[in-house]
Amino acid sequence: MRFKLRNTFARSALAFGFALAVFTSSLQADWPQFRGPNAGSVSLDSKLPTKFGGESNANVAWQTKLLGRSVGGAIVIGDQVITTSSSGMDQRRLHLISVNDKDGSIRWQQEFVARGRTNCHPTSAIAAPTPVSDGKYVYAFYSSNDLACVDLDGNLIWYRSLSTDFPKAGNDVGMSSSPIVVDGVCIVQVECQGDSFAAGLSCQDGRILWRMDRPKHSNHASPVAIKLPSGEQVVVMQSSQDLLAVSPKTGKTVWTMDVKCSTIPSAMAAESRLFVPAAGLTVFDLSSVGAVPSKLWDNNKLAANACSPLVVGKRVYTVSRTVLASADLFSGELKWQARLPDAKSIWSSPVVAGNNLYIFTEDGKCFVVNLGDEKGEVVETNDLGESVLGSPAISGNALYVRGVSSLWKIAEK
Repeated sequence: MRFKLRNTFARSALAFGFALAVFTSSLQADWPQFRGPNAGSVSLDSKLPTKFGGESNANVAWQTKLLGRSVGGAIVIGDQVITTSSSGMDQRRLHLISVNDKDGSIRWQQEFVARGRTNCHPTSAIAAPTPVSDGKYVYAFYSSNDLACVDLDGNLIWYRSLSTDFPKAGNDVGMSSSPIVVDGVCIVQVECQGDSFAAGLSCQDGRILWRMDRPKHSNHASPVAIKLPSGEQVVVMQSSQDLLAVSPKTGKTVWTMDVKCSTIPSAMAAESRLFVPAAGLTVFDLSSVGAVPSKLWDNNKLAANACSPLVVGKRVYTVSRTVLASADLFSGELKWQARLPDAKSIWSSPVVAGNNLYIFTEDGKCFVVNLGDEKGEVVETNDLGESVLGSPAISGNALYVRGVSSLWKIAEK
């Protein structure tokens, strides 16, 4: 690896300088973005049913059919569950929908017309990225590189077609990187064989505050934010050619590394460490403020083809094809592997509630795996009867699942 340090946030190092935005030990009311409040996919205090769906429709609080198709996830803001959809010829109709958490009724919806490219694989959709909210507004990004901002009542604040600025941004299988919001800036990562870039847009009016060229190679991984003790944050982006951190407000590079990362599963941060899908899984030390993170360990047995890694306690978990692996957080030593029996393709990143991991397959099955120290045990296999490619959300004691054509709330009855 070749390391370059282009800028620093501080000149002195602290033993554990990075205070990461990790909230996995407490129950979160909101699930505001892809993989939750800290992009960690974990809500330890939540109590979810292990058995649901099927012919009896057990523990399904509601199921709401939605227009069109989606392979993104839902977010939860207060009493609203918000998701996207795309419909019509070439999926050019873009929808942003708010569902009432109490009964599954439609609260409001907005419709836009895609201005960018709408090419995508038949199993995907133009509604592929998961929306994001800062608690005041909702930002919906689509594979066509159209970005909309609405308030929590569904009123349009602004709409920006990035295809106007970058007409060759897109590929034949579709884009799916989810946006994030940091310090009043909405950050998008758009990487393809054509106009490949990352940009920060003003949350206030959609102006492009900064943009940077990115490698011209298809990439579906999402950016992730890391918070410093001072309150400053960096945005980490990965690609098949590099791993770098930038300032969310200016786009200025903080550090960069020549690391060939995976281009579907996304990185995450926990315990002063950065977990990157690269060479299987590679873990970097974030405790030295102002320095390029140093590699702690890697393990090619922790590869992930689509699912992003997650951390629970002193273990890190990855999913490769149909195999769930558990490894020691500090050494990378493989502790156990569990095969998901008769599982089909998996594109949805798993979530953890309590001591159980929930992972959905493309054909709508959900394996509930108890995470033991010595083994992972499949305690239940559920079936929603609908294809699921988006990652679920958790709020309180409920699981929210975006199927391709409907939205589900799973909760103990």
